[in-house]
Amino acid sequence: MGLVFFLGGLSLAGAAAVHMWRVSEKADRLRAEGVPVTAAVSNFYDGWGRNSGPDGLIVTYEFQGGSYQEHIRCGGGTGCHREPPAEMTLWVDPARPEEFVAANGDTDDSAAWLNRWSRIVTGGLFAALGAVTLVVALFGDRLLAWSEARAE
Repeated sequence: MGLVFFLGGLSLAGAAAVHMWRVSEKADRLRAEGVPVTAAVSNFYDGWGRNSGPDGLIVTYEFQGGSYQEHIRCGGGTGCHREPPAEMTLWVDPARPEEFVAANGDTDDSAAWLNRWSRIVTGGLFAALGAVTLVVALFGDRLLAWSEARAE
């Protein structure tokens, strides 16, 4: 069981860290190379409540004859502090118009499940719990004998 917790925790923390790094790299690239477009903002919703996810909104935009719609976070990890504007600037990737970075810094995959610092922390905690469980399972008898020898 310790091995499952250890490997699962490391996997979760690693996957979340890689995903967040890729999202950050994409945002930096699109700020520099993206084409600005104006998007309509709609369907603001409060993510308050159990398992409802972060506060978010829907952005809808047109680019090179195509129409696109995506759900993004509206306030980073802290949520929305006020109603968002009716329009927002996006910088769209001309090669992949479904990819963008919004004026608020969020990308088209900002609302992804892995895109949370809490996933890294949770994965780290599970990995630590698994590591402790493994050490106790593998070396518990030796540790107990060692502590008894020191007590004498």
